[in-house]
Amino acid sequence: MTNQEPQLLFFFDEDLPAKSRNVRFKYGPVEHLGPRVVGDTRQDHSAASMFCSKIFTLEDGTYRMYYWSYGSLCCEDPKESMPRGLVATSTDLLNWEKPNLGQVKLDGKDTNLLHIEGLDLDIVVGCSQVRISENHWRYYFWGCERDTRLWALLAADSEDGLHFKVINDGRGLLYHPPLPECGPLLCDVAKKLKRDPEEYERDMTLRVNRLQSNDASTVYYRPDRGFEIIHQYLVENRPESGRVVNVPYNCPAFLRVMARRRSDDGIHWGLPELIIVPDEKDPWDQQFYGMPVCDYAGWRIGLLLHFRTEAGQQTCYVEQAFSRDGTNWSRPLRGHWFEGAHPEDAGGIYPSGDALIDDGDSWLIYYTGVCTSHDVVNEADWKQSACAVRVPKNRLLAVAADEVVGEFMTEPIFLSQDEIKVDATIRGWLRAELCDIFGNKLAGHHLMDFDQISGDNTDAVLTWQGSNTAEYRYKPVRIRFEILDAELYCVKY
Repeated sequence: MTNQEPQLLFFFDEDLPAKSRNVRFKYGPVEHLGPRVVGDTRQDHSAASMFCSKIFTLEDGTYRMYYWSYGSLCCEDPKESMPRGLVATSTDLLNWEKPNLGQVKLDGKDTNLLHIEGLDLDIVVGCSQVRISENHWRYYFWGCERDTRLWALLAADSEDGLHFKVINDGRGLLYHPPLPECGPLLCDVAKKLKRDPEEYERDMTLRVNRLQSNDASTVYYRPDRGFEIIHQYLVENRPESGRVVNVPYNCPAFLRVMARRRSDDGIHWGLPELIIVPDEKDPWDQQFYGMPVCDYAGWRIGLLLHFRTEAGQQTCYVEQAFSRDGTNWSRPLRGHWFEGAHPEDAGGIYPSGDALIDDGDSWLIYYTGVCTSHDVVNEADWKQSACAVRVPKNRLLAVAADEVVGEFMTEPIFLSQDEIKVDATIRGWLRAELCDIFGNKLAGHHLMDFDQISGDNTDAVLTWQGSNTAEYRYKPVRIRFEILDAELYCVKY
């Protein structure tokens, strides 16, 4: 008989499982690992950000982190800062060094700053990287479009992932809506280019509207999918929406929602597809600031930036979101998963573009921790550090019961193993009943036949009077669970 890995059943749908009684969703545990990269040099002064950026495993088994800094003191005036991209390296995914790249010197000394050839203005914000093939890397970042200085998504290519050259002639791939706080207005660009203002503004307004995005955007590439970008989209926010929050540095005329675009070449992008929008289940001031994603066990898992915009809050934390197709997303728990545990991340959490990084039996989540709320714009106060947490591999979200017995039934599943196992934390007890696809009990596998289990176990085997489920292998069944004071994360079948 062919050996195969067990299938994994998670409880990631918007609603609780069928026949639920006295159960609820509950986030899984996280272990805070603290700041891993801090802005302690002139080139990343006070700000080491991994927001939207990624970590790659190299051929020699080491790791390369791309990060960026708002506070890089790399200008002729040593007190003037300019956002730039940087690199760090590691052998264990936790302890990082800042290698000299031989590209940019400060005070006559080599640094870990990246130089991107062909830029009009050497500004890098919200960088996101993909590896298209062994010798083809692409570095997406927000900066100033050539000639116009419009705030735009730009791209650069490299053979080794370290020496990049701008592509597409420095033209923007996507654009932030022209606002005074985000680059020049179109009328000012027309004057600079000596173009007819009315004609230029009409043509560019159409282009910007078609390619509208925000600098909270992450790009992904897979050969079977092509290129995909998940980005914040700014919807006009009229007063009658009930969601207008007039807070400085908050673009009150816009409502932040999540969108997805696809592309065959990563340069020419299709029209946006809105994928997550605040609804009646959300607080009145709820917006979304970004969503890095990854693939696992047939699911797309998103770390949705849960952005509360009301004055006095202005916080960004992570909410879990799940999808089978990348278009339709479930949000089982409407609220943030974890908060910061150190001064460096006490004000907000902005995850890296990797979402979840595979580290054996656990996931690592890298994120930019900030020490202040989102509306604090004083650079002296706004410190950023690349922080991390560790999460048990299959313990993202549980169905939980407290001091009253809870019950629910799984969807029909085809058993691919002789045994059914559960990943659960059980302080009280768990028992199960095997059923046919209509929910009828199967002989010998009733609740009262079950060998009750308890404890904290990632692979607890379900048995009925000592017997497993080998006779039902490759047959469709459902499982009715009863749990007391427990969290059930995953069924392995």
